[in-house]
Amino acid sequence: MAVRRSGGVPTFEQLNNYIDYSEMVMASSNYWNVIHGTTPGEAMQDEEGMQIMSVLGKNMAWILKFIDSGKNNVKENEREDKIFMSFIR
Repeated sequence: MAVRRSGGVPTFEQLNNYIDYSEMVMASSNYWNVIHGTTPGEAMQDEEGMQIMSVLGKNMAWILKFIDSGKNNVKENEREDKIFMSFIR
């Protein structure tokens, strides 16, 4: 996502919510996973954003290695059918 630091927070939260309720594993970083730039190449000058993306990439790689190393050692959870509740009575 390329926006000003806090400008995309609502969108970022919605993306995180989707990952969460889809039972996915999510890598994190040391701040919101955004980088700022308004013209081609400008984001590369965003030192904080570049560090955030670097940490995110390292954490993503670590999670993938971690998951791969456990595939033969840990049984995957059985999926449960989603129960939907209507709160309108």
